[in-house]
Amino acid sequence: MPEFVDLILPLGDRKMAQDFFSNGFYQHTRLSNNARGLVVPERAWSGRDFQICYSLKSVERSEGQTDWPWSVRHCATHHTFDIENVRSTWIVVKGNRVLQERITSATSVRAPPEFLSYDNIENAFAAALSTHMIIVDWSAENWRWYINFLEDKFREITEGAISTDADIPLRSPKEAEDFFALGPRTNTQNTNQTRKSRSFSFLSAVHKTNTMPSVAETLPPQQFQINPRSGKKQPLPPGLSTTSPEGSKPQVVQHDIYGQPMFRFRHLQDIQDFEESANETVLVLKLNMSICKQVAEFYRSLFENKELPHTTLDKCQESMLRFERRMRGVISHMDSQILRVEGLLRLIADRKTLVSKLPFA
Repeated sequence: MPEFVDLILPLGDRKMAQDFFSNGFYQHTRLSNNARGLVVPERAWSGRDFQICYSLKSVERSEGQTDWPWSVRHCATHHTFDIENVRSTWIVVKGNRVLQERITSATSVRAPPEFLSYDNIENAFAAALSTHMIIVDWSAENWRWYINFLEDKFREITEGAISTDADIPLRSPKEAEDFFALGPRTNTQNTNQTRKSRSFSFLSAVHKTNTMPSVAETLPPQQFQINPRSGKKQPLPPGLSTTSPEGSKPQVVQHDIYGQPMFRFRHLQDIQDFEESANETVLVLKLNMSICKQVAEFYRSLFENKELPHTTLDKCQESMLRFERRMRGVISHMDSQILRVEGLLRLIADRKTLVSKLPFA
């Protein structure tokens, strides 16, 4: 099928995602004697067959990404079933061996009965449906854990925005000016980390420290600081942490004259990136649901095809009903995950509005 080439083009290592949301389902049916395809007796091709190809996506752990340990992965599948010679041909294209290992395990000596016998069309048809379910199950797994990760990350980066008394000055303007006169106000240093892997130090600092404004979120582990103007040691303000994680660099957080931490525009950009990841999740799940429905509808349509003998259809009816029940369960699971992400997106929109009202540095 030439359409299969379109499905495998998005695969591969790319600097920028292209055709990322390109999913599809295609089918060719040649069951009548008058519409036979290519006949190759040496390859047991009778020309009476049906072909389908489709693509699905799933989310998998990515151990190389410590701060964002999940990646959306693509899989393209092509299947041909020869109804006359009872022969199946599969092409599964994926970036790792996850599906290869699962299909190999399913067709091993200890595999379920439907995978072990191809001596008649009933068993071969059941084996084909079971193989499709291996791929479909892969497309639905891990979304629960990925969405849990999104929810935890969302709380981590926005908890400070709702826990800080932003309208209550911690010090009077005159006292704050005197305090900040102790040293220059230094801008937060930029890092080379990606937006998703930033530590969001501003928002977490707002949540953790609300007793006294500070020039630096973290200072070297000592009880005194040096006044850059006088060169003399001065005690640290009460409540200021005197320790920092081993090997970490001091992070400087700017404050306004009321002692409130200043908000930097990059924090709003971080939340925007997070919102895009959640929207991406919804779209991928909806595309997967659409493909799964089309696969199930195609196989059901075969039972309405007059070119197939009724005796053949009757033998395959049980495996078809089992396939439809499992497919409905997978689709229902995906739908429930979509509802979770849509609820998270509403919270993100509210928090983004709240964060955007904070003072900017």
